[in-house]
Amino acid sequence: MSNARAVTWDQEGVDHVADHDELTQFLHKKPKKGDIITARYMQANVRMKVLDREGNDTSIAEVLGISVEDERRVEEHEGLRKGETVLIPDKDRAFIRYSD
Repeated sequence: MSNARAVTWDQEGVDHVADHDELTQFLHKKPKKGDIITARYMQANVRMKVLDREGNDTSIAEVLGISVEDERRVEEHEGLRKGETVLIPDKDRAFIRYSD
């Protein structure tokens, strides 16, 4: 999917999978097509649906929703738009929210 855009995801102050030693099973589970994952972007929560995988450590995903700090849902935040296709490395995502 060559139209997927690389995004610089938030790192500082974010609950990433790697930050949770007690939840190591999530470190070993890789998202698969159809899974819903989350990440942080410019202090907003971004919910995405995995469309495909690129290599062993990156998801190609469609942005389903963006929630800013006050939990308000928006269509666009700091250049990232709902419906856009993005690349999300496993190291930058938060938990897999929904999976079969």
